[in-house]
Amino acid sequence: MVSPPNPNQSGLSVKQSLEAGLTALKQRDYPKAIALLESVAETAAQPLSTRAQMGLVAAYKATGNLKGAIALCSSLAKHPNTQVKTWADRTLTELIDRRPPKPPENQGKIPEIPPETGLVAPLDRIIVGTEQPKIPLSVEKPSADQKTGFLAFEPTVGQIKAKSKDVLPPPPPPKPPTFKTSEPEKSTATTPDTEKRADSSTDIPPISADSYQLTWRQAGRAQNWRSLKPLKLAGFRLEAIACTIALFFVAQFIWQFLLTTANSVLLQLYIFTRLPFFAPIQLFYQDQTQFLQIVFVLLWAFSPWLTDLLLKLFCGIEPLKATVLLTHSKEASRVVRSFCASTTLGDRRASTTLSASFDYAQRPAPILKVLPIDVPVALSYGCLPRFARIVVSQGLLEQLTEDEIATIFARELGHIAHWDFAPMSLAILVIQIPYLIYSQVAHWEERISGLITIEFFRHVVNFLAAGISAFCYGIYKLLRWPMLWLSRRRAYFSDRAAAEITGNPNGLTRALAKIAIGIASNIEQQQQTSFFLESFDLLLPVGVAQAVTLGSAALHAPLEQILLWDVSNPDRNWLTVNSTHPLMGERLKLLALYAQFWKLETELDLANLGTQEPSKGKFLISHLFNSKFWADRKFWAGRKFWAGRKFWAGTGAPPLLLQGAPFFGVPMSLAVVGVLWLIGGMFSMTNIWWLDWLWGDRSIVWGCLPIGFSIGTLMRINYFFPDIKPGKLAEPSLPQILSNLPTIPLDAQPVRLSGQLLGRSGMANWLGQDLILQTATGLVKLHYVSRFGPIGSLWPFLIQETTRPSDLVGSCFPRGVVATGWLRRGATVAIDLESLRSQGGIVSNSGHPLWSAILAFATAFWGAYIIFQGGS
Repeated sequence: MVSPPNPNQSGLSVKQSLEAGLTALKQRDYPKAIALLESVAETAAQPLSTRAQMGLVAAYKATGNLKGAIALCSSLAKHPNTQVKTWADRTLTELIDRRPPKPPENQGKIPEIPPETGLVAPLDRIIVGTEQPKIPLSVEKPSADQKTGFLAFEPTVGQIKAKSKDVLPPPPPPKPPTFKTSEPEKSTATTPDTEKRADSSTDIPPISADSYQLTWRQAGRAQNWRSLKPLKLAGFRLEAIACTIALFFVAQFIWQFLLTTANSVLLQLYIFTRLPFFAPIQLFYQDQTQFLQIVFVLLWAFSPWLTDLLLKLFCGIEPLKATVLLTHSKEASRVVRSFCASTTLGDRRASTTLSASFDYAQRPAPILKVLPIDVPVALSYGCLPRFARIVVSQGLLEQLTEDEIATIFARELGHIAHWDFAPMSLAILVIQIPYLIYSQVAHWEERISGLITIEFFRHVVNFLAAGISAFCYGIYKLLRWPMLWLSRRRAYFSDRAAAEITGNPNGLTRALAKIAIGIASNIEQQQQTSFFLESFDLLLPVGVAQAVTLGSAALHAPLEQILLWDVSNPDRNWLTVNSTHPLMGERLKLLALYAQFWKLETELDLANLGTQEPSKGKFLISHLFNSKFWADRKFWAGRKFWAGRKFWAGTGAPPLLLQGAPFFGVPMSLAVVGVLWLIGGMFSMTNIWWLDWLWGDRSIVWGCLPIGFSIGTLMRINYFFPDIKPGKLAEPSLPQILSNLPTIPLDAQPVRLSGQLLGRSGMANWLGQDLILQTATGLVKLHYVSRFGPIGSLWPFLIQETTRPSDLVGSCFPRGVVATGWLRRGATVAIDLESLRSQGGIVSNSGHPLWSAILAFATAFWGAYIIFQGGS
C-alpha cells in the first residue's frame, strides 16, 4: 500500500493530501481516502482541517462506521461557521435515523438536536460531487381534440408520454424535483463547478445555484392537538357577497357597453347604406339588469355540471375511484369520510379534527374527480355542498406523499365548509365565457387562415380575429378583478382548516411548495402556460403567477431565502392588489406558527421572520393630506418636481406613495375639486358671475379624476423608467432578485438577462399575454407593449412592424434570446421589456415609457374635455 504524503512537510503538502483524499473519496477508494483525510484532520490548520473532517464523515458513512461519523458530526455541529454547523446538524439527523429504531416517544415534543436552518444543500455533495439530473423531454404544444375540434387546455398524461423522444428541451434545461424521498440519492459524479470549489483553500465552499439541491426536513405532525380559536366567518361571508355583487355590476357594465356599441355601429352603417338589416336592434336599448340576474342565477345553479362539461371537453376529467385514492393516500380517504360523518366537536378519529366553524349536521360527501394531467393541482366547485366536487390531478397524486395529499383534500373541504366555493364557482364560469372566445378564436384563426389563398381575405379574417381575441382577453382580465379579494382571503381560511383537520401544518407547507414547483416545471416542459392553468387560476391552491418564479427558484436556493421578501417587506400587502393568491411566504409563515402552537418542529424557519409590520392605510393617507408636505416649496420647484424618488425621500413620504401616485392622484384630485367649489361658492355669494359656475358643477368632479391620474403618472415616470445604459446593466440570478428585501416595483433596476423565451405561439400571444424567460436559475415573467400600441401588436401589417415577441418563442431560436428592460420586484417578479433580441440579431422593441407618457397626456386631455363640455 502506498503511504500517504506527510502533511507536516509543508502547507503545500497538506493541500495535496486533502486533494488526494477528496479524489479518492470521489473514486470510492475509501481506505485510501480515510488514511489521507485523517492525517490532514489531525495536523492541518483551519479551514483545511474542517474540510477533511467533512470528507471523513462521508467516508465513514459509506463504509458503515456510523459511530465515527456521528462523533465527527457532533464536533462539527459546534463549529462557528453557520454553514458547517447546518450541514453537520442535517447529517447527524440522517445518521441517527440509520440506527436501530427506539421505542416511540411523543412526536409533539421538540427534538433536542437543533433543526436545520432551512432547505440546505448537503455539503458532502459539494465535496463528493453531484450527479446531473436527467433532462425531461419537452412536450409539444396542446392541439385540438380530434372529436370535438376544441383546443385542449392541458395535455393528458397519456398524451405527454406519447410524445416523440427526439424533441429536445429548451436550454437551459429545467431541473425536475424529486419529492417522494427525504434523503437525496447517492451520487459520485462531479461537475467542473464542484471541482473548482474543491480546489479552494480559503473558505468552506458556499452553496450556489449550481450546487444547491432541494431537500425536505420531513418535520412531524401533531398526534393530539388543541383546537385553534374558532373562526368568526360572518365578516368573511359578507365579503364574499360583496365581491359577487361587484362582479355582477362589472358584468352588467360590460354587457351594456357591448350592446350600446353594437347599436352605434349598426346606426352608422344604416345611415351610410340605408339597408334595413343594418337598423339598430331595439332590444339592445332596454334595461338588461333582469336578464343578467337570470343568467347569473342559472350559471350558479348549474355550475357543477357546466364546469364538469368544460373540464371534460378540454382536460378529459374522470371520476376518482375510491380504490385509486386509497392507493395514493389512505389518510385522504379517511379525512373525507370523517369530515362528512362528523357531527360533534372533538371528533379526532383517524387522526382528524374539525374546527367549531364546521360543526353542522351530517354532510353529503363531495364528488371526487381526477384530471389526467401531469401538473399538480386541486380545485373545488359547486353550487351547494350536496353537489360539490373536489378535483385533483394525476400529477398531484403522483408527486405528493400520502400525508401531503390528505392536507390538500382537507384544504378543499375547508372551502366547502366555509361556503366560499359557491361564489367562486359562479365567478369561474362567468370569466370562462370571454376566455373561451379568446382561446378558441386564436386557435381557429390559424386553421382558417391556412385555407384562404387570397391575401386580402386572409388579412380581413386576421384583422377581425385579432380584435375579437384581444378584446375578449381584456374582458376576462376585467371580470377577474372583483373576485381577487375573495380569492386571497379564502386561501388563509382554507389553509387554517387543513392544518386543524389533519394536525399537519408541515405537510401542507410541503404540499403547497411542491405544487408551485410542479406548476413551474410543467410550464418549462410545455414551454408555455397552459390555457387550463390560466383560466382556472382563481380555484388553484397556488397562484400561477407566483408559482412561475417561486417554483423555479426553489430548485436553486433555500425556500426561506426566496420567501423572505414575502414576510419582511413593509409594503407587501399593498402590492398584492392584483394578485389572485396571498403571498406564499405569509401563508407558509402562518402554517409555521400553527406548528409552533402545537409544539412541532417547523418545516421552514419562517415563524420568527418578518417582524416588521406592513404599511397601514392611515399612514399613507396622513401623508396625502399633510399640509407641511404640500406646502414645501421644493415640491413645486422646477425639475425637482419630476426628480423621482431621491427628492421624494427628502419629503419623508413613503416610497409606496410614489409607486401608487397615479391612483393616489385620483382621490387627491377630489381635494382640488373641493377648493374649486369653494371658490365658486365665494364668487356666487359676491355676485361675480364669471366664476360662480364652479359652485356645484359635477363636470369638474368627473374631469379632475383623470387629470389627477395624469399628474400622478407624470410624477413617477422618470423614476419608474430610469435610463438604460449598456455598460451598467445588471445580470442578477433569480435567487438574488428574490432576496432583495426592501424593493418595490418602483425600484426599477435596468437588467439584461439571457435564456430561452417560453410562451404561446400565434395570435393567443400577440399582446404578450404569456411571455416567460427561462434563465439558468429560474423563470421570469416578461411584460411587452408595442411602440405602436395595440395596432403594432395586432395589426403590424398596417405600420410595417415586423417582429413581435411571440415570433421569437419556440424551437426556432434554440440559442435563446437576450431580454433588456426594467426589473420589478413586487408580489411577483417581472421585467418591463425595452428590447428582446435573438442570437441571430432579430429584435423586438417595447415601448413602456412612451405609452406611459401617452396615457398620462391622453387622460389629462380627456379630463379637460369633460370640464369644457360641462361648462359649455
